[in-house]
Amino acid sequence: MPSIEEIASSRPRLTIASLISSRPRTLSELAEMTSISVQGVLKHLKRLEEEGIVKEWNMAKGRYLRPRKLYYAESRRVADFSQDDLLVAALRKVEEPHTPKSDGAFEALDAHAQDIIIQHRRARELSKKMTRMIDAFLESEMRIGALIDSMDLEPDEKQVAHLIFGDDGPVKARRVLRNHYGCADPDAAIRAVIRKIRRPSAR
Repeated sequence: MPSIEEIASSRPRLTIASLISSRPRTLSELAEMTSISVQGVLKHLKRLEEEGIVKEWNMAKGRYLRPRKLYYAESRRVADFSQDDLLVAALRKVEEPHTPKSDGAFEALDAHAQDIIIQHRRARELSKKMTRMIDAFLESEMRIGALIDSMDLEPDEKQVAHLIFGDDGPVKARRVLRNHYGCADPDAAIRAVIRKIRRPSAR
């Protein structure tokens, strides 16, 4: 089974996989929605086919539609809620859903359609919220790094400071200093660096 990382290694491929997961689509439709050429879409579809996601369906002429070749995802579905540089995607194996009785099919379709609209909106809102949270997180990290780099500390002391005030935290910093930096007394090193940072001359 392919991983979401393999599919998401190309954003156009991820978008195509998500589009064909919701319903069968034509080449021209996929090209329009991804803003890439038909040849580019075919290249990504071939890769997705190799990964066992894409199926082809030659739809015959019907009462309303002309014959077309359609592409769809059969047993595995991809959901893509990425925002800008934030990648939010999932790959799922689809189990056969329970099929309602035909006499209630319209009501079931309508209810599920309403659910999809609501769930899609909520997922997009959460993605945007997560983007803002990640931006704030990265800004705080950069500020911590800039503050530490501006201090009058030795290089190894700056590394200790990064461990203390980064996402490692003091507890994890002790283990990392001992296991990965050969620090014989992590507690003493942490205390010494904190004392030095608190002195006005360290700033």
